[in-house]
Amino acid sequence: MKWTATNGTTYNDEQVEQWAKVQESEAEYSGEHLTSTMSGRPVSVGKNAHPFKIRLDEARRNKINTIAKELGTTPSHLVRDLIDAL
Repeated sequence: MKWTATNGTTYNDEQVEQWAKVQESEAEYSGEHLTSTMSGRPVSVGKNAHPFKIRLDEARRNKINTIAKELGTTPSHLVRDLIDAL
């Protein structure tokens, strides 16, 4: 069967069924498994952490960014791990 919207767009039964399935799925989704987000610095840094600024040339900055991306972390976390390894 074909359905026609007020703007003239036509839809078939298969499309209407798909929309109904999506609505049913969304109605069952509560999101309870999600945790709340926390703004600010990661807990691993600690409450008393303070920024430490360092000037890097482009090559060094690119190197840190590339390695951090490869490791799936942030440049800041990578530098903290490197300091911890000393």
